[in-house]
Amino acid sequence: MNRPSLLPIAAAGLLATASMPCAAVEIGTALRTSLGGQADGARDLGLGDQSSNEILYVNLAPRLSIEFSRDWVFYLRARAFMPTGDVLDTDEGQTTLSRRVSSFVKLDEAWMRFGGFTSYPGESVRIGHQFIRENERGFVGRDVDALYWVLNTTRFQSSAGVFYQFNAYRSDGIDLPLDQRKRVYGYGNISTDWMPQHQAGFRGLHARDVGGLPGSGQPINAETKLEEVNLTWLGVYLSNGYLNPRKPNTFKYWLDATYLVGNTLSNTVAANRLTGGLDKQSISAVASTVGVRWRPGVLPLLVGAEYAYSGGGTQSQYRQSGLQSNGTPFTGITTSTYRYNEALRAQLGNLRVATLYTSYSLPNDEVSLIVQKFNKDDRFAPILTNNVSADTGPSSDIGYGIDVVASHYLPTFGVLKDLYEDDDSVSEDPRSAIRLRASLFNPGKAYASGADINYRVILEASLWVF
Repeated sequence: MNRPSLLPIAAAGLLATASMPCAAVEIGTALRTSLGGQADGARDLGLGDQSSNEILYVNLAPRLSIEFSRDWVFYLRARAFMPTGDVLDTDEGQTTLSRRVSSFVKLDEAWMRFGGFTSYPGESVRIGHQFIRENERGFVGRDVDALYWVLNTTRFQSSAGVFYQFNAYRSDGIDLPLDQRKRVYGYGNISTDWMPQHQAGFRGLHARDVGGLPGSGQPINAETKLEEVNLTWLGVYLSNGYLNPRKPNTFKYWLDATYLVGNTLSNTVAANRLTGGLDKQSISAVASTVGVRWRPGVLPLLVGAEYAYSGGGTQSQYRQSGLQSNGTPFTGITTSTYRYNEALRAQLGNLRVATLYTSYSLPNDEVSLIVQKFNKDDRFAPILTNNVSADTGPSSDIGYGIDVVASHYLPTFGVLKDLYEDDDSVSEDPRSAIRLRASLFNPGKAYASGADINYRVILEASLWVF
């Protein structure tokens, strides 16, 4: 297993630094310290030998920004995670349901930004390991090695990038998920205001594996990649700030539709755990989400509903990109919430989700209550989840979930916030907070008889120091 290598990032940084004009250097630092406790139910829903898990943890996340000039900025973000015991890992890009991890140090971001190509203040190019915050995060929403360009004007927004994950940059030796290794992504997003405060956009993502599959008769082990993808996601969306809680419109909406097309190439598994022949499978699938939210008058109360659909069944089985983050501020509060139940952590693909929620939002206090019903599109096809390991049977009834997210904020002021505003829809909130996340998933008929309710509770205090 390869250890983290910072060579691509270091090389890009040195080349960029060498070409900078001399100017006064401004340095900003910040430290986000989180103290928390987490309790998880058995991931196998009591159907196997897994058990519940409870830990306390400390999470230290320092940030550093160096502004060499108006156009040149370097940014570094890391974290050290220290639990009292093994924790069930829920990093969306790293999850394997059987894995437990202990303490580790991780590089989250290390990139150089140049903003001098045009006179627009919203234009920039970043190179390095960075958090790509795509507006809805259903295509891209986490850290990745990238060359990424953004141009935002008053009524026109666009971005494009090339992504490739060199490593997980973790000290505990955990590598990238097997299916993400040697995979190149190309991404583009363009949108405009078709009327004031109403946005229409198009986005596309292409993923292609470039490493090659093992030949026939090769031994199979945990590091053997058995599938290559050549997939393209094409999507359109309409919104008026639905995913931006900073815009206090009385009525907000989100509508998207995505078409997935391409093919996969898979090694079959022969006897004695050896690779067999190759199987090529075409994919043509669709997914769509509709969301609405209403604020009645001047009350700090929000009510909303969503419906998400993603096709299922062999060639029609939708899958997300592998770079997605399904956590967004979709309930109207500033706290990001996992969109398909924290205790289940479902991904789109053979999934239908009906959601009702209500939120209460004041300047320093906010709470959301979310109720969801989950069904399969094809009752015989599988679903993919990041927090439940039990398999489903031939029933469309997956179950229902309930989430409560509550935060109390303490006012703090930061010097790094501007680094997060390449997209007006998303930014990191630099306020200290005490936050509760409580979630349960009640399994339906798709799971075996006797399946237990799964739960997750996280209580965390986060303090920013600048």
